Amino acid sequence: MTRVLTFVIVAALALPTFATDSRLGAPDADWPEFQFYGTLLVQAEILICLDTDANPGFSDPTPLYYAAFSAAGASPIATCAVEVSGGTINFPPDLTSDNYPIVVVLTSENWWSAPQNIDPADEAVLANYLDSGGNLLIVGQDYMYGAHPTMGTCTGFPFDYLGLDHCDQDVLWGPNTAHITGSTGGIFEGESVILDSANVFISNPFFPDCADPTPSAQYGFYYVDAARNGVVITNETETFRTVWSGIELAGASPEAFGDIIEKIYDWFVGTTPVESRSWGHIKALYSR
Repeated sequence: MTRVLTFVIVAALALPTFATDSRLGAPDADWPEFQFYGTLLVQAEILICLDTDANPGFSDPTPLYYAAFSAAGASPIATCAVEVSGGTINFPPDLTSDNYPIVVVLTSENWWSAPQNIDPADEAVLANYLDSGGNLLIVGQDYMYGAHPTMGTCTGFPFDYLGLDHCDQDVLWGPNTAHITGSTGGIFEGESVILDSANVFISNPFFPDCADPTPSAQYGFYYVDAARNGVVITNETETFRTVWSGIELAGASPEAFGDIIEKIYDWFVGTTPVESRSWGHIKALYSR
């Protein structure tokens, strides 16, 4: 698998701001939010995008993912959010694997259907990104309902890119906790995690989706409470890697969540042909 990471280090392009209030109006810890411009592209190792349609009733787990990827060694990390008027995510203008080796898309507890949730335009942008050789983590218990409310047997983006062969939506109705366990031979082998919706959500309990993998994909986590159905699917092709989760992983304890993100990050960055010393040198340049 050929991966080329191109980093242009231009300090003037990175203009971090620091949030003092969350998108929900509550005080938030300081964490940098990068600014995108029409003709200038801020490059970052990871881009985290949120699609809750700026609804104050839905939680913003971005800071949790930001902290977990940072602890795993990722740097720098950029963020973007859904546009207020409709469901289209405000992706940067040139979203390619060279500019953003890893993209994370979160829908939190957003259950609204398109355009308030991930819509065809968003999927088209992500498809082009993956075709360029990217790595995508998409987490959202109602991404399938929001984008494909009638989908059982999968087609289109979920099938072609996420490796979902068949999706079962809302396999359990409204549990507050969930037990997931790693699939043998997968990247989460040996993990057994209890998720609690109260750790991350504001308005809703869990409404998990499960799926069966396509031939190029495999089970990541099984949902123990629902006959061990696949609640996380990992997919690898000659061009890209994806991780799809039908339940909010940030519902785990901080330690367990950190372990999950570290395994995903290690799997993603393991696709680069850049040897460790060069990779460390690149990251050191960013920290100056």
